[in-house]
Amino acid sequence: MTEADLRSALCDCFDPVTRRNLVEASLVRSAVLVRDLDAPGQGIVGVPEKFIARVRIQAPSSDEALTAQMAAQIENRLAGIEAISRTELELLPPLFPMLR
Repeated sequence: MTEADLRSALCDCFDPVTRRNLVEASLVRSAVLVRDLDAPGQGIVGVPEKFIARVRIQAPSSDEALTAQMAAQIENRLAGIEAISRTELELLPPLFPMLR
């Protein structure tokens, strides 16, 4: 699992306002992987590494329902990747709060 793989997975998530993927819509501020040393089985030979996905996203609007929908998309998409043990999502305030 690489950070390029993480960004690629985020391309499957969409901005509910513009209906473009999050990477194309330039809403991803950072997406990094950190080894999860507390994941079950870590340190045991033959057990694959697990990572924490730390993602900073610009909220698409001030509409809390749309922001929650986008956050759920991200968390669900990344939960489906075996190498990711958990996601830490930081939502930044919208650049244009009046958009709906």
